[in-house]
Amino acid sequence: MTTKIGGKNRTFHFSMNFWSEFTEQMGISLEQIGEAFSNGVSLKALRAIVYSGLLANDMENDNPIDYNLFKVGQWMDDITPEQINEIIETMLQSRILGNDINMGIQRNSKEGDAPKSGNDKPAG
Repeated sequence: MTTKIGGKNRTFHFSMNFWSEFTEQMGISLEQIGEAFSNGVSLKALRAIVYSGLLANDMENDNPIDYNLFKVGQWMDDITPEQINEIIETMLQSRILGNDINMGIQRNSKEGDAPKSGNDKPAG
């Protein structure tokens, strides 16, 4: 996905490189990603998502890196809530090692698709 940030259109890539950088920025393991979002998205996590998504794309494509974590944080003052939502939604559609990532957030669910527990038996 591409959005205008830092004075120009920039592309995010939510690849394995993104997840590696994101977990590094957050100081968490891959298994702790769900925990990192269990109480919502912190400012630190949001900045790390934006930075890591931009960095993954630029490094993968040999683009010059004209920013750092704090510059990205400064740019975020000028992006809209709609842009943030689009970034988060795109990230949530990414995958790690073939597994869907949703950080405990239900996506594309249909009524009646709720998981059943062992106690969901008819009375009788």
